[in-house]
Amino acid sequence: MKNLAAIFVLGALLGASVTRASAERTVSRDEVLKAISVFQADPSSQQGSEASETILAFARTSDAVHISLSHAVVPWVKKGDSPDADTRNMLLAAYVAGNVSSQLKSGKAHDDVYAGWEQVLTTYAQLLAINPAAKISEVEDLKDREADGKLQAYADEVSGK
Repeated sequence: MKNLAAIFVLGALLGASVTRASAERTVSRDEVLKAISVFQADPSSQQGSEASETILAFARTSDAVHISLSHAVVPWVKKGDSPDADTRNMLLAAYVAGNVSSQLKSGKAHDDVYAGWEQVLTTYAQLLAINPAAKISEVEDLKDREADGKLQAYADEVSGK
């Protein structure tokens, strides 16, 4: 199974085991695109949270996308509990949403680190508008690279392109 490693990595990074129900859930392309739109509009809402579950289920089960997760591409994710774990997990969902969206739009199942990071930065800005103190140093680093015009090159570097 092509996505088996991603299922275990994603589950480990989220700090939770993949539930049987979500592992078996099949999400259509149209359903995930709608969920991405809902998540992008308001990731911190109840609807945004539900949409993130749909997005992650699609990423775990669909052969239409390929996402490789590592500390290099999601450096803000921490093992164990942290006081800002909800924010960090929301940013992981943002990364997956951006990556999935890019792949579905292009029609190519190729990991798109840059698109994932773009969505992380957008979601991060939305979260900072709600709570300016919710800064995360690893995402601030990505933000600085984007401001310097170096984020795409960095994405290519960490993804081995």
